[in-house]
Amino acid sequence: MAARERILQTAGRLFAIHGYADTSLSQVAREAGVSKALILWYFETKERLFQTALQHFLAPYAIDENMLRGLNARQQLEKLITDYSEFIAENVDSVKFMLGQVVREEENAKDLVAHVSDLYRVYRSLLATILERGRHTGHFTSRVKPTEDAALIMATLNGVLVQQIVEPDNADTLRGLLTRARQVIHAHLSGSPDTRLPPPPLEPPTADPASLER
Repeated sequence: MAARERILQTAGRLFAIHGYADTSLSQVAREAGVSKALILWYFETKERLFQTALQHFLAPYAIDENMLRGLNARQQLEKLITDYSEFIAENVDSVKFMLGQVVREEENAKDLVAHVSDLYRVYRSLLATILERGRHTGHFTSRVKPTEDAALIMATLNGVLVQQIVEPDNADTLRGLLTRARQVIHAHLSGSPDTRLPPPPLEPPTADPASLER
């Protein structure tokens, strides 16, 4: 990895963990294995480094609705879920960085946070539109609630995102979660019971009140 890319990756990770104020150029230089002078040669100031890191990690975030043309509602939903999961797997560092800025509410990252929030709303709205269309075309059950179900799907995918961050090297677990998420989502949207779901636990036996008195 080239020195400039290594600096950006390291800076992004440290900014995400410690925030802007508590991340020093010396710390970035030490962990990136470069000199502080080289960082300043590339980026001139800490602020410029931070803003460049923002743009670097924001680059993969985009939604192209043209990719859904020619697909029915079910296929569109499947593609959105697949693309989302692949994005998570391929951009873990970017996701961590963005989440760090959102959680920390960095003053100099407000525009970026607003942009990511807008993308999130666009994605959820696109899901709701697909669910509404699928309900009318018969691809999904008439009991589908587009707005609520779109939010539920997003919550499920975000749970997988967190899993990928917690266990980034456990690819088998990620694939298993995504497969199971698809099964449950499609079972819900089609209105068919998922027989592979485990039965609910039995209610514990109720103690005899008389025995409690003894």
